[in-house]
Formats: sequence, structure tokens, C-alpha cells
Amino acid sequence: MSPNRPGSARLSGSSPAMTGSFSTIPGRTRQSRAAAVMFDLVIVALGVLGAYIARFEGAIPANYFRQMLVLAPLLAAVRVSVNYAFGVYRLVWRYMGLLEAVRMAQATLVVSAVLAIFRLGIGDLLGTPYLLFPLSIIVMEGMFAFLGMAGARFIPRILRERVRHDAGVPTVLVGAGQGAMAIVKEAIRHPELGIRPVGYVDDDPDKAGRMIANLRVLGTVRELAKVIKHTGAERAIITSSAFGPKAIARVMDACNPLNVEVRIVQGTYETLGASADPAEPAASQFVREVRIEDLLSRDPIPPSLGLPDLITRFGGKRIMVTGAGGSIGSELCRQLARMQPAMLFLAERDETNLFEIERELHQAKLAHLVTPVLLDIMDGKAVERAFKDHQPQVIFHAAAYKHVPMMERFPWEAVRNNVLATKQLVELAVEHQVESFVMISTDKAINPTSVMGATKRLAEQIVQELAARTHTRFSCVRFGNVLGSRGSVVGIFKDQIAAGGPVTVTHPEATRYFMTIPEAANLVIQAATLGSVGEVFLLDMGEPVRIFDLARQMIRLSGFTEQEIPIKVVGTRPGEKLFEELSTTSENLSPTELRKVFRCKPTPIDKARIDALIERLQFVVRARDGKGVRDILTELDIGYREPTPTRGETA
Repeated sequence: MSPNRPGSARLSGSSPAMTGSFSTIPGRTRQSRAAAVMFDLVIVALGVLGAYIARFEGAIPANYFRQMLVLAPLLAAVRVSVNYAFGVYRLVWRYMGLLEAVRMAQATLVVSAVLAIFRLGIGDLLGTPYLLFPLSIIVMEGMFAFLGMAGARFIPRILRERVRHDAGVPTVLVGAGQGAMAIVKEAIRHPELGIRPVGYVDDDPDKAGRMIANLRVLGTVRELAKVIKHTGAERAIITSSAFGPKAIARVMDACNPLNVEVRIVQGTYETLGASADPAEPAASQFVREVRIEDLLSRDPIPPSLGLPDLITRFGGKRIMVTGAGGSIGSELCRQLARMQPAMLFLAERDETNLFEIERELHQAKLAHLVTPVLLDIMDGKAVERAFKDHQPQVIFHAAAYKHVPMMERFPWEAVRNNVLATKQLVELAVEHQVESFVMISTDKAINPTSVMGATKRLAEQIVQELAARTHTRFSCVRFGNVLGSRGSVVGIFKDQIAAGGPVTVTHPEATRYFMTIPEAANLVIQAATLGSVGEVFLLDMGEPVRIFDLARQMIRLSGFTEQEIPIKVVGTRPGEKLFEELSTTSENLSPTELRKVFRCKPTPIDKARIDALIERLQFVVRARDGKGVRDILTELDIGYREPTPTRGETA
């Protein structure tokens, strides 16, 4: 197992502070360059002498000795001049590597090639004995010059690496690919990281027992526990974000009983758009602790469309994000701001959340692209005024009530926000000739058992019905639970673990689909490039995760056992299902040109019937009649059924 991905390659350290490829040393630059020039003059002169001694086996004839005395200073001056032209004297000796050696080889080869051409083309014509030097001299002198100049520059690095090899915490590297070698380099160059690699484990049979970057592949990932005991390692680093959840879980299982810390290379979404601090070593920026999202039962899905493609689509547009201060809305704003919009309108009713996302984008030097809009989408007049003032061309509708148990207590509020406000929003989008409108939906909208899920399914139908008779490109994006969102199960479990437990699970067999916030936001943005007639797009989210297993993994990641932090089954809450669905059998799921993004073909909708039921919903909402809301939702052709809550086992 030796995955090698771009995300891990960044560990090699691209900043000048790390590579030193063309770094200069302020205050001492001139002195160090002068010393390097004098050193090379001596090396080249000795190289010429060595070439003549080797050519004539120590007995240099008098005429060739005089030729050598003329050639040595001339060639030394030429080589130093060419080295200067190739930037050799801007290199920092202690950071010499392959790229720097290649640069020196190029400078050496150019001089030798010109010397050979001169000897063959002009030397014979002039007939001057000083120019009729043997071709073997040219070859040997070039070799000696390169070996002398490059070899001397490698000595400081060799000494430095030998002295610091024993510093830091003994660490096993999981995976022996490019990422692992980059970590080895960073550990040697930056002992302050506290990493002392002791070897690798890798499942590639061709690497077993081999030496890579002066360290041995000590076994397979399955043998990690034995390798840790043998080497005395106190840390394991998973060297690529390409490792699958099952492989990461195996590493955790091996390390936890031995109290060995586990860290992992950051992935694509985490480093996307991140600005590295050149003062920090690369490994400190892109290696982190293992998180619960690393243990999901599906691999991360890289985006199909790159940033340049999305800039082409959204660059120069006036874009509005509703719910801009929420978990998904704020991430949408972060990603959209990098797509060079003409203006990004942050529509949010919570002034604290609005302040935070605006401040974050200001700190990222994107203030010129951002306009905050303090707006409650349930205030019809305020929404209409916002459309007139800002004239958005693209709308991402992320504002919604999402917490299932809370909406069971206030069903009329779920209808006001998720249905009636969405209806007015899409109608205004048509009226103001918005180009594209994307609504964020949820897997709870399929065969809903909760008021929240039913209102989101009705909102999907409103979007689909209007899309069939307008030029605005409408679409919906449907996905499962989002890790790290406010009020999510992960946050609840973290709080319960921090309080000493127990961790409460509604049912031992309850399952959910999960995705990360950056993935969810990216899917929404990419779907906006596809939608045209109200399609619902969804992501192939792999296998659902058992909540009981999620609780166990989080307890383990927190450094506890189930004896220390028990798990308690408390029974399902009103509106909750044991498992979620992403589509119905009638939605005709089909692939799209985007990787693992699927299209649900819109089903015919009876507009007159929908309008009549929405009119009745408005009446019961004004009356705050919860039973009336549920009765009408049951009449809608959306599969809504009000469940009878069940109680699970107790632990």
C-alpha cells in the first residue's frame, strides 16, 4: 500500500524557506558568493590538473604541461562565469538536492560541449599547440569539475542530516511512497518538528525489506503493531490522504492499544485554496491528527471540475447565498469567493453568523467581493427589496430549518421557512430573470417521516414545477448528513465525550449517509453548472454508516475506551428513521458527466393540486396548527407518513 497523490506531494515543501533552491542569505550574500567563486576556481584548476595526470598516468610531457598551465586558469574563469549565468551561486549549500545538482550538471556540460566544438572545429585550423588538447582531457576535466563542485556542496547537507538523524519522536511511516519520502526530508531539515522516522510499513510486496531514503520497509500495514514494538515507535504517520477508511481504521486499531499517536496527511479539500506560511515547515502545515471523517466507510470524492472551470462559469457573476452564515452556506461562500464573482451577497438573518463569515472573507483579502445582507427570507417585503437592490444572477438557497426533533415541535415554522419562503424566493428569481437557482435539499426528503423532511420534499416539487415553465435554470442538490455541521451527531458526541459520557445513540441499528462540509459545498456548486429543468442531483455517498459504530470510533479517537465512556441506547426521537434513502424508485436515476454525481429526472407535478394544498398550508400556519400541518403534508403526494416513535434498548 503506497498511494501517491498530489495532496501528499505538497509535503515536499514548496516554499523557499524549505527548499532553498534559490534562497539568498541577507547580509552575507556577497561574501558567501565570493567564497563559492574562489572555491570553484580552485576546484576547476585542480580538475584540469587531475585530467592531465590521469591522461598521461602521472608523466605529463613538457608541451602538454605548458598547455595545461594556459588552459587551467582560462577554463576556471569560463566555468565560473557560466555557473553564475545558470544561477549556481544563488544556491544554498546545505539544501543541495537533485534539482540543484542537475542545474550544476547543465552548466558543466555547456562548457564541456563548447570546448569540444571549439577543439574539433577551430583548433585544428589554427594549429596552435595550446588548443590541440586531447578530447579525453575535455571529458575527464568535465567529470572532475562537476564531481568536485557538486560533491563539495553536498557535504554540509550530509553532515547536517547525519548529526540530526537521531532527533525527535521515533515515528513509523505508513506507506512508502512520495509522501513518506517528503516527510523524511522535512524531518531532517526541520528537527523542531520532533519527527524521527524509524522505517516504513507498506503493503506493496516489491518494497518489502528495501531501503528508501536510507530507511527500511519493515513490514506490511497488518504487521504495524509488531513493527512498533520492535522499533519502539511512539507515533505513526499515514503518509497519503489516498488511504481508504478501512486502511486508516486498521492503523488506528494497531496503534491505540499501544498508546501510539496517529497522524495523517491532509487531503485535497483541506488544502484547496489554503495559503501556506513559508516560515513553517511543510510537514507542520499538511500533517494533522486523524479525524472522524477519515474513518467514513467511503473514500473522499475529488471534484470533477477544477477551479479554472468554475471561474469560467461563475466569474464576473452577481451571486447570492441564502443562509450564508450556516455550515453549508458559509463553506459555499468560501469556495465561491475564490471563483472571482462580480459580487457575493451574503444573505443571513443571524447577525452574529453574518459578522463571522464576512470577517473571515475580509481576512482572506476578499472584502472587495463581498456584500453582507442582513435578511430573513420569511420576510417577503425584505426579500423583494433585496432582489431589487442587488439583482443577483445566481442564487444558492441554503437557508432552511433542518433539526428534525425541533421541527416536530414547531411544524408551522418548518412550513414557513422551508416551503413558503422558498416559494416566494423562486418566484422572485423568475421575476428578476435570475440565470441559475440551486436549492439545497436533504436525504430526509425521500419517503419522509418527519415534518422537516416533508417540507424539503415539497420545496423540491415547487422548484421542479416552476422550472418547467421558465428560462431560469433551476436545480436541487440532495445529500446526507454533513460532518461538523452545527447540531450534527458528531458535535453532540464530542460534547458527550468531553463531559465524561455516556454517548447516547437512538438505536443500535440506525444508519446514516455522511459527507464533509467542503464536499457538500463543492457538489452544490458543480450541480449549478448542470441544472436546467428542475433536476435533483445527488452524490454517490457509498455505504451508510452505523451510528453505533460512529460513536465507538469517536470514543477511540478521543483516547478512551467504551469502559471509560459508555454508549447508551435511548430510543428514536419523533420524526427520525432508522435509515435514510437518497432517491425513490420512480425518479429514474442516471449518471452525469460529473464524477459520482447522479441526476434524478423530474416527475410530473399537478400544479393546481400543489397550489391548493399550499393555500391550505398558509391558513394552518397562520393558526399555528401543528396537527393541521401534518394532515395536509400527509395529503401531498410525497410519501409523508407520521411515524410512531419507538424506544430502543438501553445499555
